[in-house]
Amino acid sequence: MKEIFNIITPEKAGIPSHKVIEFMDGLERFGINLHSFILMKGDDVFAECYRKPFKQDEPHRMYSVSKTFAAMTTGILIGDGLIDINAPMIKYFPEYDNEDVHPFVRNMTVEHILKMTTCFPYGSTYSAVGSPDKVPNWLDTFFCCKATHPSGTLYNYDSSASYMLAVLIERITGKPFMEVLKERALSKMGCSPDARCLKAPGGHSWASSAVLCSTRDLARLARLTMLGGKWNGEQLIPEDFVRAATTNQVDDDQSGFPDAFHGQGYGYQIWMTMEGSYSFIGMGEQLAVCMPDKDLLFVCTSDHQGLEGIARQTIYIELMHHIKDNLGDCSLPDNEADYKALTEKCENLEYPVYKGAYSSPVFDKYNGRTFVLDKNSMGISEITFTVDSDGNGRIDYINAQGEKAIRFGVGKAVIDEFPQDGYSTEILGQPGDRRFRSIASGAFTNEKTLHIKCDVIDDYLGNLNIIAIFENDYLSLYMKPNAQMFLGEYRGFTSGRLK
Repeated sequence: MKEIFNIITPEKAGIPSHKVIEFMDGLERFGINLHSFILMKGDDVFAECYRKPFKQDEPHRMYSVSKTFAAMTTGILIGDGLIDINAPMIKYFPEYDNEDVHPFVRNMTVEHILKMTTCFPYGSTYSAVGSPDKVPNWLDTFFCCKATHPSGTLYNYDSSASYMLAVLIERITGKPFMEVLKERALSKMGCSPDARCLKAPGGHSWASSAVLCSTRDLARLARLTMLGGKWNGEQLIPEDFVRAATTNQVDDDQSGFPDAFHGQGYGYQIWMTMEGSYSFIGMGEQLAVCMPDKDLLFVCTSDHQGLEGIARQTIYIELMHHIKDNLGDCSLPDNEADYKALTEKCENLEYPVYKGAYSSPVFDKYNGRTFVLDKNSMGISEITFTVDSDGNGRIDYINAQGEKAIRFGVGKAVIDEFPQDGYSTEILGQPGDRRFRSIASGAFTNEKTLHIKCDVIDDYLGNLNIIAIFENDYLSLYMKPNAQMFLGEYRGFTSGRLK
């Protein structure tokens, strides 16, 4: 029986251990701090790292990598004969077929959905109706939105298309698509039993954005595609579907500036990338980069929302420069010292701490004192910043929900719960009954300025930047979140005076 995740040294895979260290150092040099990553040659792992507090087997939000999970499940049902890839999508949803349906919509096939060539000008049909978390049922938006061009012609990244794949799978099987994928494929490769997908408004799986699974689960699916859908002698996903999914189906160069991840073509919910590679890509840099010519697989999780384009290019450049270009076909002699250094680096990978000074004579005057703020978009009426001698910080404030506090560290990262209540958890648009886990640190970037970065590290990922400038008994305050459909209350500029 073939096994996956056999642990070997980089030298056994054909690359020096110090090259993996250089890869990690190169990313950190440019501020790219991955939550986790795995490097594989064939079925063997030659490097695997988890940044504290992340752990090997815990679920991590995959964002748009979820689209690839949905596509592979669709391929299984196509192989079963339960879905016709050339059939119009509306065939499976006859209740939405009426005289008002545009011909471009009526002719939109399952394959058009898979390769992002729908007839809509939107990034998602539900976004065209209103704020996605406020739309009662996304299914109701799909067949009635404005159509601008024939389906199957132009590429346009459409998250509602991926969502519809999950709705179709659930309609046919009566099960959430992740349960089907696990039963038919991933569980046979050792998939985590708690891998799942959150739900969209209306109760269907949020397949465009909300798969939660471990980094190893992501590697399992990516490796399965590299093997043509076959594992341990069993064809888990049809080979012809995997081949089509991982090859160029449509021109996706909408900018005219092709780069490592764009302008190489698009398959079935999979991006074609440089030098014959293909990739699963999710917001914040959830990635699986498959390089068949080297039998090399790289997967990672992170949260670089707000820095996606730069972060993604940097990851790819460093991966090519340090790993792919140095990976040989034959094993190398062991280097115990270098391998020990790599192992220790991975075992001691800490969460990044915001850089700057740890004290400020200007701030000392305002430490623990309350400011009354002008009316502002964040609805914060009063705010107090406090840092004690041990570097434990707090932001105490009053907003529309009442008294709140964000804990952070100066010179260290502090784990806590983000204080806002009512954010969606299992179903988007429905208030959840718990708060999200967060981690935050701050520093003084000059004597007047305290900069705090608070990251939400839960089923939803997001980051919040807070800049406070203290001068002449005034506070100038700026908050900017980077997150999908939450943290919106914490955006804006304002100022205030000492109370």
